[in-house]
Amino acid sequence: ETDGTQQVQADVQQAAPAFTPSDSVKTKLSSMTTEEKVAQLFITRPEEITGVSQFTQAGNKTKAAIGTYPLGGFVFRQENFSGEAAVTKMMSSLQSFSQERLGVNLFLAIDEEGGERLPLASANGYEAQQAPSQLGDADAAGGSAGKIGSYMATNGLNMNFGPTADIAYGDNGKGDNADNDTYAFGSESATVGDCVAAQVSNYNSAGINSVAKSFPGKGKATTDSATGMLWMTDKLEDLEASDFVPYQKAIEAGVPAVMMGNVICQSVTGEETTPCSTSAGAVNYMRTTMGFNGLLITDDLSDASLNKVCTQDEAAVAAVKAGMSMIYVSTGFESSYNAVLSAVNSGEIPAEKLDDAVGRILTTKGI
Repeated sequence: ETDGTQQVQADVQQAAPAFTPSDSVKTKLSSMTTEEKVAQLFITRPEEITGVSQFTQAGNKTKAAIGTYPLGGFVFRQENFSGEAAVTKMMSSLQSFSQERLGVNLFLAIDEEGGERLPLASANGYEAQQAPSQLGDADAAGGSAGKIGSYMATNGLNMNFGPTADIAYGDNGKGDNADNDTYAFGSESATVGDCVAAQVSNYNSAGINSVAKSFPGKGKATTDSATGMLWMTDKLEDLEASDFVPYQKAIEAGVPAVMMGNVICQSVTGEETTPCSTSAGAVNYMRTTMGFNGLLITDDLSDASLNKVCTQDEAAVAAVKAGMSMIYVSTGFESSYNAVLSAVNSGEIPAEKLDDAVGRILTTKGI
């Protein structure tokens, strides 16, 4: 019997399928500076580059900030929203500033999954959708995504950090993973997969870039008492192929992006201490074994437990070196941006690695 970890390590030695950008993407890449390319890697809160305590409108200060940092995108929270008219104007201004600066749209993202994760609906008074665990089947899941996608598009948002493609195992009602069962569609991989695929399909129809999250999942994770890091089983057979079925169905349904979790999973990474979000092994597993050629976005690298293992700046550099497409940081953007830029300028991050990541971003944005 082949040990699961050894098999993954053997798989990782196989190069991931080459990404071939279109001529228009190649042309765009050739016109961009290194600083512009590095900025495109990041998605963060608008407060991070504007310096305001609560971002609710985009004016000259925002335009100047985007001029300095032409980011890949922004992530918004409920406090950023103050009614449909104001939100629509804000998103339109942001896209206008980005187009004027770089000729590229921003990803404008929220985490709008239902239940208590409804920042836009809660702020603007839209119909509240049930938490994923309450939806029951693919029809209901697809219908919920259709409604969420519709009002997101009306407000000018174009990316949702969802659906959750994890499986509920019934033992996470308490402790660190207490919300896992609430935001998973169920405990059967086939059901979860069908619900995830239905949501991805309806988000695609609404023009929303869905982000299946967070691979490889939290369902069987335990928390390391020393670091607080989530740690999963070290053997692939303990996870079972069915654990990844929802991600596979998301990919088959055309999901544009997958979020890689800050979870240590040796059976996927081939490494004992490296989180999936910064692991070349995990990237190769997603590219080769799962056959996914779209955006790979890190989970929030500002996560306190991750920062007990490495600094946020170190994680950002490691993620790009590993082959991640985008870096999500909720705080500390400027420091992480400078760390990645320095690593590119020194050659620690090869130019072709940077171009591959930015090429995937531009492709997803429709360049």
